[in-house]
Amino acid sequence: MMWIKRSMVLAIILIVMCCAGCSEKNTENITQETEEIVYEEAQNSTEWNNKGVDLFIAGRPEEALQAYDKATDIDPQNIYAWYNKGNAYSYIGKYEEALQAYNKTTQIDPQDANAWSNKANALDNLGRYEEALEALDKTLKIDPQYANAWYNKGAVLEKLGRQEEAQVCYDKARELGLPAA
Repeated sequence: MMWIKRSMVLAIILIVMCCAGCSEKNTENITQETEEIVYEEAQNSTEWNNKGVDLFIAGRPEEALQAYDKATDIDPQNIYAWYNKGNAYSYIGKYEEALQAYNKTTQIDPQDANAWSNKANALDNLGRYEEALEALDKTLKIDPQYANAWYNKGAVLEKLGRQEEAQVCYDKARELGLPAA
């Protein structure tokens, strides 16, 4: 199960990078001094979101959340900032806050399969399995080829004691190319 969580974290980071426009800045050498300059230069919601991505990748999720907050304050419809905020909250184990961010993301774009899938993961971590299943069903309605969603649905069904249904989902995930499903 631990490898699944690690894989999900890596997937989240990759998705965050893609959603933010794949910032190409080298974040290894960010210092407190240059960080302040970077913040002063942020002029709009997209720039604040990108700063959040840079901070998240640099291993500073709490600071990233501050940047995402700025982004959503400037533009409450910035779906990328809401999504990234959900990812950062999930990463630090604040699943209720993550859920709120994913709820906003799915309100802005009800066809965002990744947001529905991540919302399901937050619900799963909160022990709200039936709601997680509903979110996964929405994910799979949007993208029936989403192998990780099939796997996660199997895991939730398994937690609910629905072994046969879980196995069908695991088989579907494997059929779609998910290794070790």
